[in-house]
Amino acid sequence: MCIAFFYLLAFVIFLKISSLETDNKTSLRKSDSAENSYMSAERTLAAWVRTALSTMVFGIAIDKLGLLLNALPQTIKTSTSSQNHSPQIVGYLLVIASIFMALASGIRFILFTQNYQKEFYLPVYHKTWLPVAFAFMTVFFGVLLILLMMGVG
Repeated sequence: MCIAFFYLLAFVIFLKISSLETDNKTSLRKSDSAENSYMSAERTLAAWVRTALSTMVFGIAIDKLGLLLNALPQTIKTSTSSQNHSPQIVGYLLVIASIFMALASGIRFILFTQNYQKEFYLPVYHKTWLPVAFAFMTVFFGVLLILLMMGVG
């Protein structure tokens, strides 16, 4: 009887220890998965900022192409109008779209990190302000670029 009780006690202790190990592994897996999700959000923000910068540069190129086309002599031009402002408008719209792209991605990352920090700690050496600062700097320089393209300032 005593031996049966000893085996039963050993079995209960074994189950308890194995459940603790499983819980610990699950929490480690959950923490690692959350850390990967945070780093994926940072990479997504970086990709959107890169896309915004590329769109901004494309807008500048189209704007400058319009200025070049307007500077050509009238004999080379094929259109009858003296000024064609459509390339400038397209350039402005592309730069404005890139501003909204960078702004939306920065705000989205802020909202993600607020939800993330409710449940997990940030990964080591990761700060929430640095990636967002790049997005908002893109917005700031985009606004300055629009002002320069319009000739204000």
